[in-house]
Amino acid sequence: MNQVEEAKRYKFFGTELRIFFWLWAVLFFLAAVFGFKSSIWLSMFFLLLLILLVLFIRWDSAYHLVIITPEKLVLERVVWKRLTTSFTYIPWGEVEKVTTTPGGPFNLLKVTQIESRGHAPVKVYSFMEDYLHFLKDLTRQANPSRVDKLTTDITTGRADV
Repeated sequence: MNQVEEAKRYKFFGTELRIFFWLWAVLFFLAAVFGFKSSIWLSMFFLLLLILLVLFIRWDSAYHLVIITPEKLVLERVVWKRLTTSFTYIPWGEVEKVTTTPGGPFNLLKVTQIESRGHAPVKVYSFMEDYLHFLKDLTRQANPSRVDKLTTDITTGRADV
């Protein structure tokens, strides 16, 4: 008998954050080009910031996929699209704590951290696709673990994402 596993997939791109960083990279490039005539050291400083920012964007440009099944939480990370894929499997019995913290300007960005025994903490950001549905499924599946007040407030609609 074939049993179909109920798996819910949530995509995590981080597109908005990358657009923000690319805009800063363009500003650093323009400052480096136009500042070259007045001060070479200031121009070199902006060029260094541009290089560091582009390296950071490239380092973070991984495709993330969070999969929630009744047995476990799976985080799939594909780096460089075709070269490597890594999976992190966390059984629901090992999830100890789910916390959400606000951050960014005006506390608009929410970061949910999932802590478990024997695994590195998993962070999921609010600019992920279907963040609210992900939080609802996460709190439903991670029932025996400690879920903080902000996470439960977001899932019940008492706090904004």
